[in-house]
Amino acid sequence: MHQTITSLLIIDPQYDFYDVPLNEQLTLVAQPTAISPSLPVPHSWEDAQRLASFINNQQNNINNIVVTLDSHHEYDIAHAIYWQNKDGQHPAPFTLISHQDIVDGLWQPTDQEQLNHLLEYTQSLELTGKYRLIIWPTHCVIDSVGHTVVAPIQTAIDNWEKRKNISHHTISKGENPHTEHYGGCEAEYPLYNDINTQFDPQLATLVVQSDRVFISGQALSHCVASTIEQMVDKLLLDDIRKLTILIDTTSPVAGFEQQAQAFVERMLALGVNIANTTDVMLS
Repeated sequence: MHQTITSLLIIDPQYDFYDVPLNEQLTLVAQPTAISPSLPVPHSWEDAQRLASFINNQQNNINNIVVTLDSHHEYDIAHAIYWQNKDGQHPAPFTLISHQDIVDGLWQPTDQEQLNHLLEYTQSLELTGKYRLIIWPTHCVIDSVGHTVVAPIQTAIDNWEKRKNISHHTISKGENPHTEHYGGCEAEYPLYNDINTQFDPQLATLVVQSDRVFISGQALSHCVASTIEQMVDKLLLDDIRKLTILIDTTSPVAGFEQQAQAFVERMLALGVNIANTTDVMLS
């Protein structure tokens, strides 16, 4: 008799993306500094509680847990210090930088050797209809508190590991400072000289080898959407139908609610399932 293989994919469940309540910020992690999320997604702390409950309640029924980690350096194409204007000032958070801005000299790389790359990069983003290049608050810097998985989710994963006597699997993304990396499968602009920015089949393979895959994480409008779109692009319809977005455990970046809603509607049309954790019955 075939055992049903159930997998859980958690996208970027890291402190910098969670609106951790102030009373929790000092107590959650044994760190010399308080947790101060740099890019908190509204309602994400509630999302984390619901996902942790789902993992704890379904411990016996989950066979695999895969976690992607947004992993950046201070110097990163989507962080302010990568760019400057003619006065040497860095862009403010949420500044959009277009191809024309670079051509006009409005924004230039702090390292002029990157100029040709960035002209090609921004042109490619605009021609392929990808996210515009945006300067985010510096976030998920490797080895920082903000890079760490939030405690409710990490504790639930730890409990699952003890129960199942297996370990979860982690996929790191975003370490190359010269390209953005929203999705867990490939960078926005894959680089020919860095295999880690090129398409990685791990997540598509996870779906093929599973009977059902539940997906959670942050943020619905960006890294969750991008990861799922990259996956469905490589999957057959029967495999796409295995995917379920746990919609009560993921939220959009503030100001990007419409993009998130449009993404959900596209996925429903393709055959992806949308469910609340309370509606999922596993046996």
